[in-house]
Amino acid sequence: MIEIPEDKKVWVVIGEAAEITGYHRNYLQKIARKMWLQPEDERLIQLRKRASHYELWLPDLLDYIKNHGYGPHNPKRVT
Repeated sequence: MIEIPEDKKVWVVIGEAAEITGYHRNYLQKIARKMWLQPEDERLIQLRKRASHYELWLPDLLDYIKNHGYGPHNPKRVT
């Protein structure tokens, strides 16, 4: 998993998140929509909704993938 230095923690759009994590942008879009529907204090990933896109807090996204994801970086993935 990619470690982000403290001074590099940033908001990323779905396309950037896909490049960083290796996940498909459609999957990340689905996660963002799911998180957006939850109360803000219950979200596992902080996010902001803009007019045409979501912005995800990168450290939260990486933590979510590490602990909850089933993608290319998760050894529990069943192929």
